[in-house]
Amino acid sequence: MGSTTRAGMLTTCLVAVATWGFVQPAAAQSPVVALRTSASIVRPGDCLRLEALALDDVAGPMSTQVTYRFDATVMLKDEHGKETTSTRSAEVRRQPGPVLDTLNRLQLHLLDDTFCFGQGGTPGPYNVEVALRSAASGSPFATLKTCVMFEDPDAPASAGRPGCAFLLRGLTRAEGDSYLVFDADLPAGGFYRGAILRGGTVEAVLDAGIAQAGAHELTVVTPPLNRTPGETVDLVLVEQSGQVSSTVPRLHLAPVR
Repeated sequence: MGSTTRAGMLTTCLVAVATWGFVQPAAAQSPVVALRTSASIVRPGDCLRLEALALDDVAGPMSTQVTYRFDATVMLKDEHGKETTSTRSAEVRRQPGPVLDTLNRLQLHLLDDTFCFGQGGTPGPYNVEVALRSAASGSPFATLKTCVMFEDPDAPASAGRPGCAFLLRGLTRAEGDSYLVFDADLPAGGFYRGAILRGGTVEAVLDAGIAQAGAHELTVVTPPLNRTPGETVDLVLVEQSGQVSSTVPRLHLAPVR
């Protein structure tokens, strides 16, 4: 093989390696839709507001269907009339929503705001799934997920209770004006995107600067924002490989000095 041919092959290999090095994970190349919730930890009397936030353009037509899955407490009575309690898996499925022509980038779409938590419910994770269907009744082409923890201060403590696969519990500390550290339950090897919202307006999209720093610690670098003392924002993050989201609502960001 001549030196010219070897040089050509070497150049081709180097180009291929360089190109491969800049390829993002497959999840990063697909349209991403996050789920924004009004809380990540809920208590008796709370009602959950659930919205879809398109971080990319998503072509339609499509419809959405929301399903809630959780453990419910049931009362059992034996043949002698003795009562005992047990838990069983429960599911609440909403009717499919109207057909959407498209979801534009940074568009918010209300999915449901009628799921409320009552006294006596079983504490633990409430897993929410949103099926995206082609048109009104097609097969789901994507399933979005989020999870909130139901806590009842009057319920007896239970060791070993399951948790959420991905849950932002709250802000642990802020290092400087833009480096935030959150207490979180995290999936392994997550690849994250997100957004900061003020009311119904997206203030910033976070395509980088989100990293796991420990078993239960997630760091987020925020861009400069106009911050008013006392004003709050919502932070919504989505782990793209599992299409699972979590929200920190009513987050206080210190004014930039």
